[in-house]
Amino acid sequence: MIAEIGIITTGLAFLAAVYALVAALAGAHLRRDRWVVSARNAALMTFPLLSAANLLLIYAMLNHEFSIAYVWQTSSHDTPGFYLVTGLWGSQAGSLLFWSWLMSGFAFAALLLNWQSERRLMPYVIVVTMATLGFFLILNNFIENPFERYWAMPDGAVKPSLFEPAGSTGLYHAADGQGLNPVLRHLGMVIHPPLLYLGFVGFVIPFAFAFAALVTGQLGSGWLHATRRWALIAWLFLSLGLLLGGRWAYDVLGWGGYWGWDPVENAALLPWLTGTAFLHSAVVQEKRGMLKFWNMLLIILTFLLVVLGTFATRSGVVSSVHAFAESEIGRPMFAFLGLAMVSSVGLLAWRQQHGDLRGSDEIDSLFSRESMFLLNNWLFLGLTIVVLWGSWAEAITTILADLGLRSTVINLGPDYYPPVTRWFLVGIYLLMGVAPLAAWRRTTAQRLGRALIVPLALAVTLMGVLFATGTDDLWAVGGYGLVTFAGLATLTEIWKGVWARHGRGENYWRAFSTLIARDRRRYGGYFIHLGMVVLGIGVIGSTAFQDVTTQTLDVGERLALHSYELQYNGLYEAQAEDGRTMIIARATVFKDGKIVGHIRPRRDVFFTRDPMTGRLSPTTNMSIPGTHSTLAADFYARIEHWEGNRVTFRVYYNPLISFVWLGGVVLILGTLVALWPSRQPERAMQRMTAPAGARSVSAGGD
Repeated sequence: MIAEIGIITTGLAFLAAVYALVAALAGAHLRRDRWVVSARNAALMTFPLLSAANLLLIYAMLNHEFSIAYVWQTSSHDTPGFYLVTGLWGSQAGSLLFWSWLMSGFAFAALLLNWQSERRLMPYVIVVTMATLGFFLILNNFIENPFERYWAMPDGAVKPSLFEPAGSTGLYHAADGQGLNPVLRHLGMVIHPPLLYLGFVGFVIPFAFAFAALVTGQLGSGWLHATRRWALIAWLFLSLGLLLGGRWAYDVLGWGGYWGWDPVENAALLPWLTGTAFLHSAVVQEKRGMLKFWNMLLIILTFLLVVLGTFATRSGVVSSVHAFAESEIGRPMFAFLGLAMVSSVGLLAWRQQHGDLRGSDEIDSLFSRESMFLLNNWLFLGLTIVVLWGSWAEAITTILADLGLRSTVINLGPDYYPPVTRWFLVGIYLLMGVAPLAAWRRTTAQRLGRALIVPLALAVTLMGVLFATGTDDLWAVGGYGLVTFAGLATLTEIWKGVWARHGRGENYWRAFSTLIARDRRRYGGYFIHLGMVVLGIGVIGSTAFQDVTTQTLDVGERLALHSYELQYNGLYEAQAEDGRTMIIARATVFKDGKIVGHIRPRRDVFFTRDPMTGRLSPTTNMSIPGTHSTLAADFYARIEHWEGNRVTFRVYYNPLISFVWLGGVVLILGTLVALWPSRQPERAMQRMTAPAGARSVSAGGD
């Protein structure tokens, strides 16, 4: 009965989404408010219906209902209970159901929280959210249904079927399931996909409000006020997903890095880039009534990149170790992407042609803050384009070659990205330091120059010290100078506010906490910038100065790398509860001749049981590194190969990599500060609009 109830609940959710879409359109067109209210109620119903469907699938996983195809494909009797729950998003059909549930949850919250304040936009917000949800429910109900059953056919083949009764003769009962992909049996991958999904789905809400504003002509800042928190929440989840994905890659995949410029990794990065640009330029529209077209364009691009990223992950069009297997959803998803692009971009162009997106003001000076924000937008958009091309060049040129329009296929590997992205990052970090020091409307070059003297002088001094002490990588020296400048400029702005309040009799801590409490959006944005500075320090150190060696050792032998030594002490085998075999090397880490730690790099060998014969066969061999971590560097070792007790180790020295994770923590804390409501929002907004150079709006805040 679990499968049948699951089919009914997902089917009813689809019907509710379709009804909500049609009723909202008709109600808006015919001015029938009762129909719009009815549409809202139907849209709200999708959330409990899909909650029930997800709980049913989890129940089936926990109870090993192997007659359900998805349960058999993603679980087994020896899969730990925790991973049975997270198996919900472990493969195509379940992850689509999970995506739909999150979409219904975001729509549920937006329709409740914004119903009164943005009543005129609500009919078309319902249309966009339910159209998006309805599309994914089409996939769930008719193409990738997670409640399909397995049935034995006369020829012995196993075929999925939806509507046969559970007691029917011929039901195929496998002795055990295939089990969850071993790569997914890690805490990072348990948390990483849901966070990315939350980020992807979250950006549908600001897009829905933007689309509604384009349709209704309500093109002021109202839709921005309604959605800026939704955009920041989506950006927060997407940031967390990217950071945890990097940490998972570093801890589990064993290649010594955290970002490989894989097309599916880039698919999550792309909407993050345009979403970041949107959060910056939204401040300008709220303050000066400018960049209306830009804000619409950026949120539309963000939504389209979310759909494109979902398409890339699930269609098999791009080559990636992170993608799901090729399935039948590629073409319908591409059609949905095309429809969304034509409708939204066409509507944007129509409004622009009629002059409806003209700003109420113009840029007065090249040195104004709004000018800096516009340049920031261009840099983020340019970075988006070069990453997009690197991710899709092979797929696009393959299609063109198949059509006879090209003779060669372009395949851009990871080496393509650093040279082309580097210059954009230089500009972004430079603006991160300069923009907060510039005033709204107009800042003289002399005044801006005086504000920049101290952070610039200290950054140049640091560069000189690095060069004098033997750092010969000019990009690294310049990069450290740049992030130092951005960080010091941000700290200078914070210090100005603290010093001013301290001069009025407050102690430093009270002055600092009061500043944050009175204007969380601004100072939360400053902390986000500081997080990016700390993260930049880690990225430069771990990429420019990483060192690697590979050596084969017998028991008792050592290898050396920088000031570290690794002594190999022996190899042993262990059996885990989930059926995997672990080949573990015992090793001692020395630094400057002293023992500083013990590590256990290992190889995990996973086995799959053939459901017909019951035989076990090895299917996956994962290398789990052993790491000795300090703030200054990681000493990171993995087993490359073993034969008897003789082991080949690949060892990495990763300087300052801990700053990558520390910067991520600061960035997340800053986002939470920016999300928290200010005590006096009106006065905070007045301070934002003040022309004094010492007052500024955070580019990343809410």
